[in-house]
Amino acid sequence: MGDLSALEDALFPNAAGMVLDRLTEVDGVVVAEAHSAVLELRCPSCATPSRRVHSRYGRRLAEYPAGGRRVVVKLEVRRFFCNAPACGRRTFVEQVEGLTTRYARAGPSVKALWRSVALVAGGRPGTRLCNSLAVPTGGARLLGQLHAPEVPARSPRVLGVDDFAFRRSRTYGTILVDVERSTPVDLLADRTSEALAAWLTAHPGAEIV
Repeated sequence: MGDLSALEDALFPNAAGMVLDRLTEVDGVVVAEAHSAVLELRCPSCATPSRRVHSRYGRRLAEYPAGGRRVVVKLEVRRFFCNAPACGRRTFVEQVEGLTTRYARAGPSVKALWRSVALVAGGRPGTRLCNSLAVPTGGARLLGQLHAPEVPARSPRVLGVDDFAFRRSRTYGTILVDVERSTPVDLLADRTSEALAAWLTAHPGAEIV
């Protein structure tokens, strides 16, 4: 394929320094081969800049679908030497801002899509929906995109309390809700009054329950 520079911004809109080397289609999957052209990176431990490349290897990332087809990025990443004698980290792997994070197998746009699907549809139905959207994943990885919000140190002024079933007719818990904001605050592992009293003691501030 000819000049690919016009496609770089479309495929990597938030990733600085990305260069698209090759674009192919294999069995209905769009494969984008790319590398980072950033010359200097800072050690994540001591922030010392480095240009010394130790080695290179490939990563494979799921990206947002194009034209209804699944997109996979085959990214060449580099391992750099750290130049600081006192730093305990001898080498470090580059992370492309706006595209990669440690151990991730998908770009941020796909992870955001998975998170939205998991919130709405859950595990198995969400997996089927993702397959139809050309961003396939497993149920465990899909639900792994959900993170519990941080529990506030103080209770909301108006606290709603209700029970719910982890497993109907067997295991129940308690959900606590900020009534004025219509947002959940915390989940308790059971529905006993002792558990609620302990939570209220640890999180003062409720005026109406």
